[in-house]
Amino acid sequence: MVYQVAQAVNIPILGMGGIINGEDAIEFMLAGATAVSIGAGNFISPYTSVNTVQGIENYMEKHKIEDVNTIIGAVTMN
Repeated sequence: MVYQVAQAVNIPILGMGGIINGEDAIEFMLAGATAVSIGAGNFISPYTSVNTVQGIENYMEKHKIEDVNTIIGAVTMN
């Protein structure tokens, strides 16, 4: 749904629902989310937000990405 909305509008999009780690956040961002929200994951672990940020940083390091904004909307579907 984030991808579909990102294709239809030109406003910031908040990705939310099931984000508990960096991989989840990156998936939402690749689909077009300009920000992500962690909710219930904080009940699982109070470090979910910190671990998610570290996961995003690790992904960026691994793929030599310097600006997080280049991730946003990078996925395209044919």
